[in-house]
Amino acid sequence: MKAGPSQEPNMRADQTLDAALLTVVIALFVAAAFGLHELPGGAAEWAPIEWKGVHDCAKGLILPILALRFGLALNGQAVDVTLRNRIWVAMAFCWVGDISLTFPGDTAFLMGLVSFLLGHIMFIATFRHLVVSGWETKRGWVQAVVTGLLTVAAVSVVTGLWGPAGELAPAIAMYAAVITLMALISWYMAPGPGVWMLRLGTTAFVASDMILAFGKFGETPIAHGHFWVIGTYIVAQWALAIGFTQVALSRATSRL
Repeated sequence: MKAGPSQEPNMRADQTLDAALLTVVIALFVAAAFGLHELPGGAAEWAPIEWKGVHDCAKGLILPILALRFGLALNGQAVDVTLRNRIWVAMAFCWVGDISLTFPGDTAFLMGLVSFLLGHIMFIATFRHLVVSGWETKRGWVQAVVTGLLTVAAVSVVTGLWGPAGELAPAIAMYAAVITLMALISWYMAPGPGVWMLRLGTTAFVASDMILAFGKFGETPIAHGHFWVIGTYIVAQWALAIGFTQVALSRATSRL
């Protein structure tokens, strides 16, 4: 099926932004490969320091590109405004978290944690909006297995890091509960356009944050932890953006 005239500009914009995102991601990984020296306790040293500037600028561009891609993909469609706006707000909170985590220290880490927590709450609110407005849910053996695995993962993070995290332990416990809930909701959504991408996105987000938490507070350093954290994080944000785009477009089509 050929794209109509109104869809062609959106497709070209998607391709351009995909190319821009790929360029940014390559720049981020190249900067880390040449300039980052990972230290125990989740610390990092950059030499020469210019590579950190390249890395941080690239990291800060990921979500604006995805937010723009999401918005342009919906341009000219019968948009579910609530869905669109909540995704943009969620992306904005995550972007603040990205910027916060480029700075050292517990204060910056806590700011990043709170920002991502608010982002996850907005993603949960978006899932709830979809269910309330008619998206069916599904319960089966897959959901039961995923519930068990994610619950074990969350409990492992909280119990394993409660002591080492010190004063940040309650905040980490709350964060673990919220991101686990976000992932679970995506797995309980009935199959439809974009749902598998959403499941990939939320699950990758859980993996990324688990690696980040154990890398920062765990007793044993994680080899190449930064690459695992940022790699799964990029997959998470990309998959969520694509998944919600497909969901929004399917809802727009159903409104015609």
